[in-house]
Order: sequence, then structure tokens, then C-alpha cells
Amino acid sequence: MMFRDFASSVSALVGRHSSRAARLARVAGPSPSRRGLRLRAGAASLATLLVGAGLAPSASAEEAGVTWAIYDAAPFMIADGPNRDRGIFDQIRHLLDARLADIPHQTLSAPFPRIVTSLKAGAQWCFVGGVKTPEREDFAYFSLPVALFYPLRLVVPAEERQKFAAMAPLSLRHLLEERPDLRTSMLRNRSLGPVIDDLLRRFPPPETHSDFPEAFRMLLNRRLDYLIDYANIATYNADLLGRPGAFAMLPFEERPEPVFSRVMCARTPWGRAFIDRVDAVLREARPMADYRAIVEAWSAPEDLPTIRAAYDGAFLASE
Repeated sequence: MMFRDFASSVSALVGRHSSRAARLARVAGPSPSRRGLRLRAGAASLATLLVGAGLAPSASAEEAGVTWAIYDAAPFMIADGPNRDRGIFDQIRHLLDARLADIPHQTLSAPFPRIVTSLKAGAQWCFVGGVKTPEREDFAYFSLPVALFYPLRLVVPAEERQKFAAMAPLSLRHLLEERPDLRTSMLRNRSLGPVIDDLLRRFPPPETHSDFPEAFRMLLNRRLDYLIDYANIATYNADLLGRPGAFAMLPFEERPEPVFSRVMCARTPWGRAFIDRVDAVLREARPMADYRAIVEAWSAPEDLPTIRAAYDGAFLASE
């Protein structure tokens, strides 16, 4: 339905340009004028450009529908296995679709770097799980917080725990600046909060990756020495690779507070309208016990006190 509505909008737009060209042609005589031909060609080119970019002329969220961009980032988005489509962000997406039933929706699987590129281009996509940063606010609108990322850890092969523990106090800055021999990698375009983002800008790792399983396979195969990631992501990926307990999660000096994730849409009038609808749902849903259960899913028991304190404080108060 989303694409039928979009096609109608584009057809109307093309029709207006073509009608204008036809009027000019009638004034000029039986043969189309060069200007008329240019107008027809311009209208066709505009339609092609809009379709290719996934953009419609200004339309409300209800008329245009939403494409949810997803990728494999278990346990937040789960693409395969017995828990498929039951990740934290998956469940939040389903809740939003149910509460916004008047808005047509579909999902599209894409690597995170492509999602960012498409949002920058104004595509009519949204993504559950974006972290708000000043740079991203140039091209995206963000909802109220939907969930928490916590705790951030240095993830190392379990057999290497003592090697890293011997560096105590363990510092990410020290590893990035003084130990380039210890290899790490970062997901392209990812944000881990202002403190960690600043360190990674100043001391960028030479390696990058486009999905989580790829990075954890590299760590398991000793092509990397450590990763900077959240404990529940590391634990889930170890299980996914058939190696539960394969990774040790170590705290480090620069450990940040919980980072809030949000719905992220292109910074367009359509994106603004859709985010407003999402926020109305979140204001009602987030204080409820069933929503809290979604956010806490997959968290280790020892992390729950910090998560709950952040949820009841800054999370619910944040805009």
C-alpha cells in the first residue's frame, strides 16, 4: 500500500509537469516545442530520481507509510534462529506498528552504514536503536529514548583475560594510543556515547566492520585482540557461534553511563510527522511494566540495578 500511495503521488507530480508541457505544445503548433520536450524529460527524470531515492513529495506519515530498516544486531535485532524477530528493538518496533496501525509499514534489511547513508539522502526509512549525536541531528530526527545500551565492556577471548587484567587499571585510551599492536575494530557509523566517540575520533582503529557476527568471529579466530561492546551483545554472539563463555567482559576506566537508543528517521517533514506519532505512543507505553520487561530482556542480573535506576531517572525524564 505504501508504494501504491507513493506511485500515485509521483504520477500526479509528473502529470502536472506533462500537462504544462502539453499546453505549451498546443500553443506552438502540432509539433512539440523544445521547451515542452524539456519539461516532459525533466518530469520523467524527477520521477525516476524520487523513486530511486525512496522519496515522495510531501506527504503525511499516514499517507506515505514507513520502511523500518533493520540489521542483525542480536539481542537488539535478531535476524535468525529460535529468537528471530524477538530482540529488544524488534519488540519495540512491533509495539509501534500495533499502536500506529493506520500507518502502512514494511521492513528492509540493510547494513548499518547503508542505513545512515540512506537517511542522509532523505529516504523514507526509520530505524529503532539510533543514538542521538550532534552530527546525526544534521540529517535525522530522533524520538524519545526507547531503550538502554549498558554496560559497555572490553570484550576479549576468555583465554586472554589475565593478559588484559595485568594492565590494570585498564584504560581504553591507553589501549588505543599506546598499544596499536593490540588489534580492535569498530562498526562503521556507530555511536557509543560522547566519551567513547571522542576517544575513537582521536585514536581511530584501523579496522572497521559492517555487522556484529563478523566482528565476533574475527575475535574468536584471533584476528582481533579485543572489541569495545555491550555485554549482552557479546554474550549473545558467543552463544550464536556455538561457543558460550568464549569471551570475557572487562570494565575499563572510561566506562560510560547507560546510553539511550531512539527511533531515528530522516530529517524531512515526513520524518518529523512520524517521530511525533512515535513519541505519543512512547509517552504512554514506557512507564508500563510490559515495556520495561522488553528493555530489560537479555540483561545480566548484576546489571539490572543500574539499568533500573537510569530508567526511572534520566530515561523517563529525557526528551
